[in-house]
Amino acid sequence: MSDDEVPDMGGMGDMGGMGDAGSDDDMSDCTPPPELPEGIAKEIVKEADSTNWKKPKDGDEVFVHYVGTLESDGSEFDSSRSRSQEFSFVLGQGMVIKGWDLGVKTMKKGELSKFTLAPEYAYGEQGPPPKIPANATLVFEIELFRWVSKSDLFQDGGVIKAEVQEGSGYKNPKDGDEVKLSLKATTKDGATIEEKPGLEYILGSGALGPLSKAVDKALQGMKKGEVAELTCTEEYAYGSEKPGGATVTVTLEQMYETKDISYGKDKTLIKKTIVEGQGWDTAKDTAKVTLNVEVATDGASALPGFSSQVLEFNVGNGEVCDALEFAAADMKKSEKAILTCSRPSICAEEKLGLKTISAEKLVLTLEMQDFEKAKETHSMSEEEKVEFGAARKEVGSNLFRSGRMELAMQRYKKVIELFSYIDNFKDENKGKAKDLKKICELNRAACLIKVKDFAEARTSCDNVLKDDAQNVKALFRKAQAEFGLKNFDESMRIAKKVVEVDPQNKEARGLYKDAHAEQKKVDQQAKGLFAKMCGGLGKGPIPAPGKSAGPMDEDSDGDEDDADLPETAADPPSEGTENKLSDETSEAAPAS
Repeated sequence: MSDDEVPDMGGMGDMGGMGDAGSDDDMSDCTPPPELPEGIAKEIVKEADSTNWKKPKDGDEVFVHYVGTLESDGSEFDSSRSRSQEFSFVLGQGMVIKGWDLGVKTMKKGELSKFTLAPEYAYGEQGPPPKIPANATLVFEIELFRWVSKSDLFQDGGVIKAEVQEGSGYKNPKDGDEVKLSLKATTKDGATIEEKPGLEYILGSGALGPLSKAVDKALQGMKKGEVAELTCTEEYAYGSEKPGGATVTVTLEQMYETKDISYGKDKTLIKKTIVEGQGWDTAKDTAKVTLNVEVATDGASALPGFSSQVLEFNVGNGEVCDALEFAAADMKKSEKAILTCSRPSICAEEKLGLKTISAEKLVLTLEMQDFEKAKETHSMSEEEKVEFGAARKEVGSNLFRSGRMELAMQRYKKVIELFSYIDNFKDENKGKAKDLKKICELNRAACLIKVKDFAEARTSCDNVLKDDAQNVKALFRKAQAEFGLKNFDESMRIAKKVVEVDPQNKEARGLYKDAHAEQKKVDQQAKGLFAKMCGGLGKGPIPAPGKSAGPMDEDSDGDEDDADLPETAADPPSEGTENKLSDETSEAAPAS
């Protein structure tokens, strides 16, 4: 039905209880909804089902039944019902009168509404007489059955996407995501070009050849279970090899969420969800989980000695290997995932028969059967938070002693976060919380130094030094971090400060000497570089950067590396003071 053409005038048929559709009384109850202009009045005759909330948009092909009458006398001039044939058109393309384009966009699937259209939204001053006179106000009863969503993916007419079947959920795949899809490409006359059922595909990989661009773009707007039909020109299909373009039907069967769950985000531990879990929550720290480890391979073959097991453990306590700890903390109830680990040492788990692993890569198939929710920290009292923080600090220290640095760092970090805001605590609890937070910052710094994350270790030390500028452990570990960052002058400066606070500290003296020796190497290298640069400018020794030539040019510091340090007491340090920076047997052990 267009502006200058009236649809086929069938008989009246069953008007569905329309009655006096064009009476003045009916008009008084028809007020335009907010999205309609003044000249269009809408009355909902039958509401849509409560589950149907979506409305069609411009470009969608809609399927309706309608009955058209004149408002002046109620006479019917057209009806699709009398022809027993649905009417379809594309919204917003001017294929129908303006009142229809605007009115149908306000409807929901299954809705039956009556629209009263002023002449400017119908056939205007001319009308198509004799059925519709000039300046006629028209009444249409329209029932919307369904629509096919269509969109021009590249805004050039090259790929028109039509939604054949609606998907579920809210997620859309993005570039780099892995999905499972089925694809069928046909010519315009319906002949099959190719068919790919149950294909695992990574968006952006180009694995679909000439169809990749169109399919990638379509998938990014699709949901799980959705079926879409892509009408492609040659440019987006097979080119001149198969002229005339193609119709490609794509079914998005599954989306695999891939996530880097390694502690350092270095892609050594990748989790791919193959069955989505229930709800949104994952197992929190201390939660008791039931995790089924079904399969273990090296990516191709089963690992010798592996025995599938259902493991029960508390998250974060180190009862299972690090890989399972990190996976469990990121899985929803009933989720099934494939865990790929390129650092097999964190997958060694005696309970699974994997005490030692010779493979370079490990692939585990996991299912989170269940977990018991741990008490949320935000619902704890001050006293409970302090008690919980102390217990988790102890767990972290035990993990540190066993060499499990990444898990230990997680425990310390969570305690630090737990006490990020304690201004409203009682004085007694506030003091305990501050002490726990400080200890965990120091212990975390020790862990970070062990794993050579010196920049983050320095940050942890600075967090302590803000409130406790003379803290010997924080100063020493910061000096270690600066040494690791090759800031040798700064490391010497801080180590000297440690010795000033604690003159008996042999570890700080040793660090000062090491930093001094490394700085001398740097200076010598710089001196050699300047010598080469200045070789043609004159004779004589080249002073080191920042120094003037003198009688000790070759080594202006002499041989006394710790000459600037305060002298120690005459008597040797007493037993037990040699390692004041730690409570354990190494300088990087956790604080008490």
